[in-house]
Amino acid sequence: MEVNFPAVDELVIGTCTKLTPHGAYFEIFDYEKLGSEAGFVHISELSRTWVRNIRSHIREGQKAVVKILRVDEARGEIDMSIRRVSEPQKRAKLNEFKQENRARGIVAVACEKSNIKTEEIEKLIMTEYGSIYDGLINAREGSVDILTKIGIPKEAAEEIYQLAVKELEPPKVELFGYIDITCYEADGALHIRNFFKSYEKNFSKKFKGSNFLIQIISPPEYRCVIESNDWKSAETIWKDLQDGATEFFKQYDAEVSFKRK
Repeated sequence: MEVNFPAVDELVIGTCTKLTPHGAYFEIFDYEKLGSEAGFVHISELSRTWVRNIRSHIREGQKAVVKILRVDEARGEIDMSIRRVSEPQKRAKLNEFKQENRARGIVAVACEKSNIKTEEIEKLIMTEYGSIYDGLINAREGSVDILTKIGIPKEAAEEIYQLAVKELEPPKVELFGYIDITCYEADGALHIRNFFKSYEKNFSKKFKGSNFLIQIISPPEYRCVIESNDWKSAETIWKDLQDGATEFFKQYDAEVSFKRK
């Protein structure tokens, strides 16, 4: 029986199944055939900080986003890391995991109603799109024909399509921008807070369906997280933020600059 392995640098979801003094073993989502202890995270790869007690960082049964560091197919060994996964990567992968589970649930419900084996429908969608979620999103944004064309019986396809339209969220993109603001006025910090407070207050009215978050890195640097349905919308918001900040701080003795990472 052919067994697939994850690729080096791939981000996967793992469930901790066993703890040892030297690290933690994981079962890997979508690679369950590799076994309940397929992946290993060494204690040095658990956290960016010193690990005094493994259980303070990971527990049996806990899920985590991990990065594949090394794969030895002959030995069936997979070395992984938690500390090398950034917060944005973690959020994106967990969201992907949540959406994939939701999509699988939709297929399961539709197949039960149509008296068709779930595994057969999942295989058709996975073969064509790589993931259940991507297949259902394509159908959601298109039509039920997208599902019938890959061999899904019409009754099941109709049910899947209706549930996808009703329950699946459209995909989101995240744009990360950085603003450096130095205000030399006596109340400089207050002016900076007022700008961001005002921008956040008006944001939902101007850009419905998108989200905005400002994070203080270390003054004068501030990180802006923009979540939107597509890159074009996210870039429009990023430009609007730059224009708004530039215009706002013209009235003060201040320096403003922008960068993307």
